[in-house]
Amino acid sequence: MRAPRLRQAVEPVKSARRMRKADRKRQLLDHAKELFLKHGYPNTTTKMIVEAAGVTEPVLYQHFATKQALFLEVLRQIREATLHRWRAETAALADPLAKLHAIADMYLGTTRAQAREFHIMHRTLVECAGDTEIMALLRSFYLDSEALLAQIITEGQQTGVFRRTLDARVGAWELIRAALGHTLTLPLGIPLYEEPDYVPRAIESMFSCLLKTDV
Repeated sequence: MRAPRLRQAVEPVKSARRMRKADRKRQLLDHAKELFLKHGYPNTTTKMIVEAAGVTEPVLYQHFATKQALFLEVLRQIREATLHRWRAETAALADPLAKLHAIADMYLGTTRAQAREFHIMHRTLVECAGDTEIMALLRSFYLDSEALLAQIITEGQQTGVFRRTLDARVGAWELIRAALGHTLTLPLGIPLYEEPDYVPRAIESMFSCLLKTDV
């Protein structure tokens, strides 16, 4: 009598370890940011985001109720990181002019990664003008920027560095508008932007027009 054949033990296939919730959320935000940068908010779909992240749409909706909610989180991250970076970089500087130079340098291009993030913020002004929640978040970012820049300009006026007749808020907004123009035109590949000394020349031009000291 033949002995019964033993069943060959089958090793269960180990499934890929599930990503932690915080890591998955970060992954979705990173992929979404790249797509928003490339295609803009209106043209980026949730299908594009999940395909880039290698997940399904139900997974996406476990973290974000809507595409708008995901986009708002991307904008919040950029806003918080930008303001934190500006404050951290200027905290150890006593000279108001040096503070403005540091912020302008960060804004106009020492790192193109930051410029790319600004591009998301700025193009959203055009693409999402009818979305009240998105506009409210952007408004808070620019008002925070105004407050920080105006405070530095005021410090410079008090120490005699900047023109005393200048409205600090106007000076702040001229700097913001200059940065808006720069980041919105950056994708055009303007030859001048590629010149090695463009950024310091641009900063010098802005400051000589807006922040000239009293004579």
